[in-house]
Amino acid sequence: MSNRIGIMGGSFDPIHSGHLIIALDAVEQFELEKVLFVPAYQAPLKSKSPSASAEARMKMVELATSDEDRFQASDVDYQCKDTSYSVRTARNLKKEFPEAELFWILGADQIAQLHLWRDIEELARVVSFIAFDRPGSKNQTSGKMPEHTRLLLGEPRPLQISSTEIRDRLKSHRGAKYFLPAKVFDYIKAENLYI
Repeated sequence: MSNRIGIMGGSFDPIHSGHLIIALDAVEQFELEKVLFVPAYQAPLKSKSPSASAEARMKMVELATSDEDRFQASDVDYQCKDTSYSVRTARNLKKEFPEAELFWILGADQIAQLHLWRDIEELARVVSFIAFDRPGSKNQTSGKMPEHTRLLLGEPRPLQISSTEIRDRLKSHRGAKYFLPAKVFDYIKAENLYI
């Protein structure tokens, strides 16, 4: 297998089974060697801070990815302790993996916002994008994207799981166990997160 590495960035507040399934689909559909899960210290396009601390979100990502050899937690954004910009993440990962072809994995609903991402011209030179449809989202491309943008569309899987719903379920004491990897669920309970 060639040196093709996927990148999944996000708040991961918390990471859930939907994230892992999309990553596995990306590995299989696009012949990726591995997927790096990069928790954002603070996402630039989100108006409020994550509910869980950066440390707790990093720990949950480490737990969620520990049983799959093709998944790896990356603290590249966590080390910066600042707003996480994808272009900086991509730059740093390109330094770490200079021979690799990098693929940024995202939901298709984010395609229309890509032109708002910082230094999108540079980012589109460093990575290709792999987009997966999310249930209920409209796949819209933006005419403002750089000409050299490489966008690959993954085969969608109808799966409705969101971090927001999981936080809401935990706050209202409804079941969330099967939405999350068992190690992440146990960690959330042990640390009393999201209640």
